[in-house]
Amino acid sequence: MLNTLIVGASGYAGAELVSYVNRHPHMTITALTVSAQSNDAGKLISDLHPQLKGIVDLPLQPMSDVRDFSADVDVVFLATAHEVSHDLAPQFLQAGCVVFDLSGAFRVNDRAFYEKYYGFTHQYPELLEQAVYGLAEWNADKLNTANLIAVPGCYPTAAQLSLKPLIDGGLLDLTQWPVINATSGVSGAGRKAAISNS
Repeated sequence: MLNTLIVGASGYAGAELVSYVNRHPHMTITALTVSAQSNDAGKLISDLHPQLKGIVDLPLQPMSDVRDFSADVDVVFLATAHEVSHDLAPQFLQAGCVVFDLSGAFRVNDRAFYEKYYGFTHQYPELLEQAVYGLAEWNADKLNTANLIAVPGCYPTAAQLSLKPLIDGGLLDLTQWPVINATSGVSGAGRKAAISNS
């Protein structure tokens, strides 16, 4: 069994991960964490997400030091904002964990991209080179041995999975940009009520 930690478990993506990992035949949830400053620290995941009641009733532990958790886990899922993942991933990797990052912190291997589009300076260019884009249909071989998996977002996944058979079959005119109209039923910006989420 792979001992698994989910960081940022209180959010929508974190709660879905809890559900998936709980059902996985080769994984066991070792701990669920939130930031040390989170109002959710100490609460049960099932109190925040009632669909987990009686299924996963683990506490959301506050995490202020990666070392408090890294020794006991094989796999870490980071369901956090990109700035948080940017800082946590190297620490978990150094501890020997395999890291799945759900944020955009390691999806693009161009350091300048992060300054331009995310508004921060990426401090780990070597990890940008090491990270494997986690779309199995495109990178299955690399994913088998990866230690840092940059999980793709919903819109890029929808776009890439739609376009791949067209590109592979030579059915797409590469001189024209395709138009992809996509909608989402869940906010990728988190569950906290904020003007930026409306």
